[in-house]
Amino acid sequence: MLILVLYVDDLFITGATSLIDGCKRDLASEFDMKDIGLMHYFLGLEVWQEDGHIFLGQGKYIVDILSRFYMGDCKPMTTAMIINWKKLHASDFRLMSPTLYRQLIGSLMYLVNTTRDLLCSEHSQSVYG
Repeated sequence: MLILVLYVDDLFITGATSLIDGCKRDLASEFDMKDIGLMHYFLGLEVWQEDGHIFLGQGKYIVDILSRFYMGDCKPMTTAMIINWKKLHASDFRLMSPTLYRQLIGSLMYLVNTTRDLLCSEHSQSVYG
């Protein structure tokens, strides 16, 4: 079996070594392409391989999200609830850009949909570390 995954201009090939080699030869004869070796990062997923095992992580994607939305220096919380919350007036806040808000929500939705155990505290070290 041979599996080809194409996303915009990135191509990922997996399967039997002989089939991969043949596929790369055929593609190179038709298209201008460069073989960069084993996959290390694809669509927000970090990939590393050891003796017949493939490991996936999203630590870099999480750090990128925190940095992009100016939350890199935030402290982690065990719960998303605000403790000792005081009622604030709406006029005290600047409104967030709707575009930036949509980008944040989209990034978080992608993260949660590609990381099945993100919210499980027992797995937080593997997800964030």
